[in-house]
Amino acid sequence: MRPLLFTLFTLFSCSAQATDVAAIQHAAQQWLDLSLANSTGVPSYQLSKIDSRLQLAACKQYNVGLPSGYRLLGNTMLRIQCVDGASWGINLPVKVSLLVTYYVAARPLPANQEVGSGDVIAQQGDLGTLPGSVILDPVQAIGRTLNTAVAAGKPLRQEMLRAAMVIQQNQKVRIIYRDNGIEVANEGIAMNNAAEGQSVRVRINNNKQIVQGIATATGSVDVSD
Repeated sequence: MRPLLFTLFTLFSCSAQATDVAAIQHAAQQWLDLSLANSTGVPSYQLSKIDSRLQLAACKQYNVGLPSGYRLLGNTMLRIQCVDGASWGINLPVKVSLLVTYYVAARPLPANQEVGSGDVIAQQGDLGTLPGSVILDPVQAIGRTLNTAVAAGKPLRQEMLRAAMVIQQNQKVRIIYRDNGIEVANEGIAMNNAAEGQSVRVRINNNKQIVQGIATATGSVDVSD
């Protein structure tokens, strides 16, 4: 009788273990599906299988997330912890792909050139294999100036680009003072180059006073009290 009882106990334990492993796998898949639902591009993933020989105590509820320092892209890791019924935790490797449209140089582009609409073309690829700062929207590149030369077909990256200067040093500029809904205009000479949104110092023509404001897309300077 004892061998039979041992056999039944072993079968029950293996069945329970198999159920636990399947539940863990399902919890990880659900978390991935939910987390990637609103991703840029078309997501897909390859989730590693949990070794069925892994001995884990029964668990009623799992907490799934990314370990510290990991991101949900490329070869990464999920951390699955039991938060009800036991106190174990495991790491589960996963490869996450995001098929995106990104932009590359349509031709060799020299440094200090302003990027035009004809200078970029769209490509598709896995964001997990591309530089993290790759341009995904042509608006991020067109009208900006290249810091460095870019070979044809190479991805454009955010750090390669700088905003175009809307104000040049010694340029005559219009100054707009804003205070409680009241606007007063004046003119002056810019004392430094500035892109949109950057700070610019202006020497006012009539009294040589120097004021500081923010360069606008139209080339004027906003000064707010």
